[in-house]
Amino acid sequence: MNIIGLGQAGCSIVDKFADYSQYNTYKIDSALPFLNDKNYYRLEERRDFEDYEKNPHNLQGFLERISGEVTFIVGGAGNIPGASLRILECLKGCRTNILYIKPDVELLNKESVDRERVLRGVLQEYARSAVFENICLIDNAKVEEALGDIPVIGYYDKLNDLIVSTKHMINIFQNTIPVVGTLSIPLKVCRISTIGNVDVATGEEKMFFSLDLIREKVYYYAIGRKKLETDGSLLKKIKEQVKSKAKSNQKVSYGIYETDYEDDYAFCVAYTSKVQLDEETA
Repeated sequence: MNIIGLGQAGCSIVDKFADYSQYNTYKIDSALPFLNDKNYYRLEERRDFEDYEKNPHNLQGFLERISGEVTFIVGGAGNIPGASLRILECLKGCRTNILYIKPDVELLNKESVDRERVLRGVLQEYARSAVFENICLIDNAKVEEALGDIPVIGYYDKLNDLIVSTKHMINIFQNTIPVVGTLSIPLKVCRISTIGNVDVATGEEKMFFSLDLIREKVYYYAIGRKKLETDGSLLKKIKEQVKSKAKSNQKVSYGIYETDYEDDYAFCVAYTSKVQLDEETA
């Protein structure tokens, strides 16, 4: 799988994905690279968001070697996300998914908040229209809630660690046959999603974005081999937990996967067909 990051936020997350052998990683930013990296493209710095959006960038040569499945990662803060549509246009022949990072908008001025809202809305509309395979929304404020107290030094590093480790495990499970489960393919209209962690013991969910009008949820349980071999009540407990999540007009499914980990983990992907936007600022 190919992973492309745009801007400081996107590139920082790509650096985390680079720790896993399953991914080919690429970075696009206006900052000078630390090393002569053939997978880094330096964009000419522009004056503002609109300049990144309107002025062409010579990206075709850098991106033409990329084919197959792509995840494009971009955060909503700053000016460089304005180049997003230009980059995505160069990936027309790929099966493109988007990982969108919503910043803490309470710390942004009105212009930046409105700009972030527009970009998030446009990318969701394209995904909803099947131009892209899917857009996964991540809200940094919700990731912080999931982690609890985080030191100032290493703050974003901790957020990115959780985002990437969760997304990576879900990627693995989505490409692995479960030991047992009722997994189903999400409805084609449900191309807007988010991810999160689930406490196996209590069923408590910590989702990374507050999705409105969820249509489907898929649960992935990562259970150690020994427990799978010896715990006769495990399947019943998981099935009851999943059934308890079902709501009106909301489909749920699950898969149980064998791992070598000592601890058990669970993850969730929630899907909707509704574009997720906040109220416009006054």
